Amino acid sequence: MRGRVLIVVVWIALGIPVALLLAFLGVPLEFAVAWILVFAAALLIARQNFLDESGPWPPAAPDVPRRGSDVSRLAWSIDSRTGAVGPSLRQRITALADRRLRAHGVRLDTAEASAVDAVLGPGAHAALTGPVLRRAELERLLQALEHDPVPSTLERP
Repeated sequence: MRGRVLIVVVWIALGIPVALLLAFLGVPLEFAVAWILVFAAALLIARQNFLDESGPWPPAAPDVPRRGSDVSRLAWSIDSRTGAVGPSLRQRITALADRRLRAHGVRLDTAEASAVDAVLGPGAHAALTGPVLRRAELERLLQALEHDPVPSTLERP
C-alpha cells in the first residue's frame, strides 16, 4: 500500500511542474494534464506482469502421446504361444487387485499369502507375486475381481 501512495505522490510531484512548463510554452493546461495522465496510465500498464510465472521452472516436458489405444496394446499383451501375460496387462491387473485388497484392509506387498487368497481366491497371491502370470491365472484373477466373494472387511482375530 505504501508503494502505491508513493507512486501517486511522485507522479503529482513530477506532473505539476511538467504541466506548468507545458502551459508556459503555450499548451492549454487541460490538454497537458490529460497527456500526463495518459502517459502515467501507460507506464502503470507497462509495469504489470503479463506472464504467469507462478509455476515451476523449468516447465515439465510435454507428455508424448502414445500411438494406438489401450485396448489394442492390452489385446496383444498375452503371448499366444506361451500364455504369459505382458507387463502392461500385468501392471493393470496388479493395480486392480491391490485396490480390491485395500478395500478389505489387506496390502498386497506386505500381506501374507493366506490373507490375499482369502479375498481373491486360492492361488491369487502366488499369481500376483510370481515371476510369470499365465493366462489361466489371469482368468481366475479377473473372475475374482469381477465378483466379490467375501464381505467388505476381513475378520481378524
